[in-house]
Amino acid sequence: MTKNLRPTSPVTTPKHGLGSFLIVLMPIMLAFSLSQFFRSAQALLAGPLRDELAVTPEQLGLISGSFHFAFALMQIPVGVLLDRFGPRLTNGFLTMVTVAGVIIFANAQNVLGLMTGQAVIGLGCSAAFMSALVLAARWTAPEKFAAASGLIVSFSLIGVLASSTPLATLVEAYGWRAVYYGLAGVALIAVVLDFILVRDNPPGHTAHAQRGESVMDVLRGMISVWSNRQVWLLCGVAFFSYPAILTVRGLWGGPYLHDIFDLGAVEVGNILLVMTIGMILGPPTYGQLSRKMPDKTRGLIIFAVLVGAVACLLQAFVGPFGTGIAMVLLFIHGFLGSSATLNYAASRKAVAEHQIGRVLTTINLATFAGLFVLQGIAGLIVGQYETDPALGYQAMFVFLGGGLALAGGCFWFGTRRNSR
Repeated sequence: MTKNLRPTSPVTTPKHGLGSFLIVLMPIMLAFSLSQFFRSAQALLAGPLRDELAVTPEQLGLISGSFHFAFALMQIPVGVLLDRFGPRLTNGFLTMVTVAGVIIFANAQNVLGLMTGQAVIGLGCSAAFMSALVLAARWTAPEKFAAASGLIVSFSLIGVLASSTPLATLVEAYGWRAVYYGLAGVALIAVVLDFILVRDNPPGHTAHAQRGESVMDVLRGMISVWSNRQVWLLCGVAFFSYPAILTVRGLWGGPYLHDIFDLGAVEVGNILLVMTIGMILGPPTYGQLSRKMPDKTRGLIIFAVLVGAVACLLQAFVGPFGTGIAMVLLFIHGFLGSSATLNYAASRKAVAEHQIGRVLTTINLATFAGLFVLQGIAGLIVGQYETDPALGYQAMFVFLGGGLALAGGCFWFGTRRNSR
């Protein structure tokens, strides 16, 4: 069994004010919130895109998946860039790419244009979350990292909140293209704030003295991360856990509520807002539990994954009996089903300090590979039942629940040796 890697020298975390950290983090959080918005907006844009451009369910899955595919492809390069150049430059330049992608999407006249825009947006957003986590790793004490990352995820979900009822209202009033032009302006503001306010390290920080890695150093660092057994187990969980939530919240939850319950856009947005509230409350809750019970992280991860599996299976067979039942199950899935905070905290402890960027982006790569695969397969499933959408959505939720149960079981048995 591969042993966990540890820093070879103690890390000094200098004292600094919380206000200083929040100012440094704010531009990255704006970029991360935009990333959350763009990956979740397709659930509300599904109707307008189907009406205006005749987008099919399979094509809708490809459009949304384009974001996640490009995002996933960038994770390993982003990890190296973060360790080499830091969050400020890496996120700042990539957010400029986001601006271009949003403009391409807003001008798209066909499915190919929509896919291209989403892919460029995904590429541009690829560093935001990891930049925030790297800043948290450098600006906070190790024992506070799980709580800090939970709060970061929770705050970023303002972007998901904005992609529910507010987005539905703005799209109805101004159209989706005008909304995206406005978002390009917000992304540009994030770029300017990044270069003005972000600082990679607090004053006097000594942990990141290693600079100028050669190509061989980079390769050896990646091999040491990828050969870590704990990282592989966490990647398996990451592939299914949060992707299952975003497959529902970010894409198919909207069509499901519309087709099964015949709800309008604003009503759909209101119910998805409830799920989003659960997603906001979940990460800091798990972060605080992990901080108070550091020896129970494994159990918390297993609990979160299996709760997600049960929520999806209940949604398949019980959810269609009423909007209230469906809404409660969506809330439970969003609140208790995400182990993302726990995954990142566990992976951060598994490697040396100078490899934090690479291990975090490896976990994120697994997450967004899962998003691309799960959303694409879900689109194929729903598309096979166009004459009976209720059966299609039932099959989709069974698929998601089965995948989560498989991931939870594999992690449970795969980590038993570590827990003894």
